[in-house]
Amino acid sequence: MIVDDDAVVRAGLRELIGLSGLFTINGEASRGDDFLSMIKEKPETEFAILDLSMPGLYGTVVARKALEINPVLRIMIFSAYVDKSELSMLLEMGIFGYILKTEGFDQILKALTNAATGAPYFSPELVGQVLMRNTVHTEKVEFTPRETEILAFMCKGLSVEEIAGELFVSSRTIEKHRTNMLSRANKKSTLELVLYAIKNGIVPYNSIDHKSVS
Repeated sequence: MIVDDDAVVRAGLRELIGLSGLFTINGEASRGDDFLSMIKEKPETEFAILDLSMPGLYGTVVARKALEINPVLRIMIFSAYVDKSELSMLLEMGIFGYILKTEGFDQILKALTNAATGAPYFSPELVGQVLMRNTVHTEKVEFTPRETEILAFMCKGLSVEEIAGELFVSSRTIEKHRTNMLSRANKKSTLELVLYAIKNGIVPYNSIDHKSVS
């Protein structure tokens, strides 16, 4: 679903997503309250592209309520700006991505394809803001060389399947490593695991490909 009060933005996203042939648009809304009603009626909806600044309910409230209605919904914020406190709040809620509109529509496809394989995506500019806001309070987990290698690929935005291809192993093997790392680091998502790896220096921040950060 596409949720934005700007008709031009909705039209651009509709055309881009339609031309990709990868996803089906399940609905559009220009207000958060309309979107919330729609996802109640269409529980099969998997992804939502959500603007923050719209008439009626503000985007952070909409995101929280949407995840209460459908906890497995993968929400990607598509906004013209970012507020550090809002970003932190949204990450804690469990959003699946945050793309700045200054990056253009093409990043939405990257975010959607990442989300489809279970990998969150957010604009490279936001990585530093999240890291500066958070400090390390837990003892660093020692990952194996193989796990560290996999983490580095995750930080570059590669999906489980893509990492498996790079390392010439099965996707199941990569998924097993990911599950083990989440458990040992006490994290709930790939996004949290990646942030943990960068904040603790397991994957150097300057080694990340800033064209795609998950």
